[in-house]
Amino acid sequence: MGLFDQQTLYPISHSIGSISQRIIIHQQDDLFIAHEHLYQSDTPTRFYQHYADTFLFVIKGELYLQQDAAKETKETLLKAQQGIWLTATSINTMTLLSAMVELCLLHLSVTKQPENALPFNRVSTGTVERIEGKNRVRSWPLWQGQSGSVAIQTYPPHYTEALCYQQDVTQYLLPLNGRVLLSDHNGVNQECSKQGEIIFKKTPRAILNPNSKSITLLTVTTPHPIKGRVLLLKNPIKK
Repeated sequence: MGLFDQQTLYPISHSIGSISQRIIIHQQDDLFIAHEHLYQSDTPTRFYQHYADTFLFVIKGELYLQQDAAKETKETLLKAQQGIWLTATSINTMTLLSAMVELCLLHLSVTKQPENALPFNRVSTGTVERIEGKNRVRSWPLWQGQSGSVAIQTYPPHYTEALCYQQDVTQYLLPLNGRVLLSDHNGVNQECSKQGEIIFKKTPRAILNPNSKSITLLTVTTPHPIKGRVLLLKNPIKK
């Protein structure tokens, strides 16, 4: 169990075909996260029909996606670090265009349709406006609504974040390149898992980049924070 892991049941993995795999990272009413590791030689085609609106994000690889709707058929190509919203109950067919594809699948609510989510609209750092943050941290908001947000963020070389916590939100941090460290309120550093880390509300943490190059993370926050993060100087907070 990691420093930030408050779950005992996850991750849960099961096979898809012979060597492909689906891994459930987190499963709650307000946030569901699963990864899929798919191999072209094993599962060249995959079908999706989810009970809730789903954000599909490509971590690695390239794929062709087709959606059959009542009046038309939509199609698109997706490459690494690109995402797309799949409407609940829509029928989607994915064909792998690379030897291996790694996906992250997100539900931010099982009952509500995400606000401002354009169905079957590909988003990436090239399609949304970049936001310049403090200390050269950059953010590309792929989607944002009342129920949460999905963004790509980059952190400069040797970056050290001030210890902080979120008052009312849960966060998911997924490294997309490089080595990412997370520090807790005792100053203990832990390398962020390749499957990502769930940071629950009121959990102190700081992001560190020990590399000589910038690092990139996918960040998911739910719900959308009403209040900003709270800086923590010395003593851990009471939960």
